[in-house]
Amino acid sequence: MNQLVRYIKSSVVFGFISIIILSSCRQKEESVFHPAGSKTQTIAKWGDLKFGAFVHFNDNSCVGTEISRNTDPGVFNPVNLDFDTIMSVFRKAGIKYAVLTSRHTSGFCLWDSRFTGFDVAASPYKKDVLRMFVDACRKHEIKPCLYYCLWGNEDWLPSKWNPAIKKELELTTPKKIILGQLAELAQNYGEIYEFWLDMQCWADTSLSAQETYNLIKGINRETIVHFNQHVQDGSKINYFPTDILNGEERIPPPTGHNPVRVVDGKEYYLPFEYEITSQRNDSITLGNGLMEGSVWFTYPQSNFYPVDSLYRYIRQAYERGGSNILLSTAPDKTGIYRKEDRDSLIRLGELIRSIK
Repeated sequence: MNQLVRYIKSSVVFGFISIIILSSCRQKEESVFHPAGSKTQTIAKWGDLKFGAFVHFNDNSCVGTEISRNTDPGVFNPVNLDFDTIMSVFRKAGIKYAVLTSRHTSGFCLWDSRFTGFDVAASPYKKDVLRMFVDACRKHEIKPCLYYCLWGNEDWLPSKWNPAIKKELELTTPKKIILGQLAELAQNYGEIYEFWLDMQCWADTSLSAQETYNLIKGINRETIVHFNQHVQDGSKINYFPTDILNGEERIPPPTGHNPVRVVDGKEYYLPFEYEITSQRNDSITLGNGLMEGSVWFTYPQSNFYPVDSLYRYIRQAYERGGSNILLSTAPDKTGIYRKEDRDSLIRLGELIRSIK
């Protein structure tokens, strides 16, 4: 019944909200935005942050899988969630920016999105996790950033297994949902420092990276827009425009990262972010990491890697021209970081600060 009410609600408001938000998007689309052609003040300040943390937290840890196809919002009930404590630990570790997985592979949203009934409002928890996150970030002077997983083509379409999303797509398209939700996130939570956009290869085929980039930049020109370039060392540009390049679980090549790139005859300055996971779980891992057993989310049987092992790769990334390190961390399904994880984070931060 709860899902039915949510569907009726979304059906009634969808057309009205779509007109408001997507009309705004069309106005912004008249301007085409481009990444920096040189090391601007905005890009320099991003590179000065040095150390960031992913907060991998969605329905994945509740159902025990890295790639979730969950259809039940009832599994999400983080009774101990306390971002204030999490950000306090981040401050002690020297973490300057935090990236929350606002929507991951299942499509479950950590805010009450007007474009779906598959979100926190349909869960037992019901609180706006996004609001809690950004408020705690700002309180502790950590820059709030949001991860968002794109989908909509035949390679990954939750409507194939989620009846609620299938019903919603009778009224709209994945492209409109993506643009509408990104507009919600960019407009309703104050300044979002960075959008970390994943799986452009899964996105609705009618939605280009340029269109998404234009939408976010049109709302806030200073927001960093980052399209994940996947598991490689930053040599390839798979999706453009993007303000930064990254190596998902890969450090720059031995020759170092070259931030000056030419795309379609124009020169751009694209610094490097190294994303590395902190948790090991050999039974769930996708096997993408430089070290065995890497996982994004925290599970009862996962453990924090030895700090010295993580530090070795992080130091190499800096030495090869990487600007920032983004460490993948995660609360457990109740919403807390285990003591051993908190202690390891702080210890790792001490080592990172020792790098001159």
